[in-house]
Amino acid sequence: MLLPIFHFSAMAVDAYAFWYDQTYVDLPFSNPLVKELPLKSRSMFLTMWCLILQITYHMIAFLNDVFGTNAASPKKKPTIRLIKDVLFSIAFPVAMYVSGTFWGIYAIDKDLIYPDYIAKLYPEWVNHVLHTTIAIFMFIELLMTNRSYPSRKVGLSVMSTFIISYISFYLTVYFKTGTWAYPLFDELNWPLRIVFLLFSYLLVIAIYILAEKINYIVTGSKTEKTLSGKQKKR
Repeated sequence: MLLPIFHFSAMAVDAYAFWYDQTYVDLPFSNPLVKELPLKSRSMFLTMWCLILQITYHMIAFLNDVFGTNAASPKKKPTIRLIKDVLFSIAFPVAMYVSGTFWGIYAIDKDLIYPDYIAKLYPEWVNHVLHTTIAIFMFIELLMTNRSYPSRKVGLSVMSTFIISYISFYLTVYFKTGTWAYPLFDELNWPLRIVFLLFSYLLVIAIYILAEKINYIVTGSKTEKTLSGKQKKR
């Protein structure tokens, strides 16, 4: 009974923050090309990609609670459970990266990631939903629920597709509008921008692999998938 309540509550909190942002917040971008971007220009922020991913995950997890199964190793997994497990493998690393990177840069120089002209538009609770509770919810999920990770090949392929899609969109927005979503990039030259993006990609992949290992420990799995998707005894 607790899992459906948890998943529905997490979905509701994230969805309400999304609704609040889209309803009450207008970011002061002067560039008309930026204003034309989807989701009131929020589509250029990884934070928004992450939030939508979290809402989707918790919705699927709730549906799995109701119609699927949370058994550790069901003989036949319903489709909703398969979707849930794959989504978790993406949603967890992205949430940890967004939260960790935001607060890490914030601690060094707030204006590089959350300048005052944006911060003053958001209530503190919305900022924490966007950058704090996403990680808390997913860490609770990792420790308290059962899942079977996809094969390493499939998981990293899906994860890489998500990351590369965002980076491609992020760079496309800059080349078309001349505007960086994050002020940090205004302070970096191109070599450092490339290094930052590459480091970010590798960090997310590292978080993915770490979460996969923790999952095997937490769930007490007797098997571990190899790169080919086959299973080997631990």
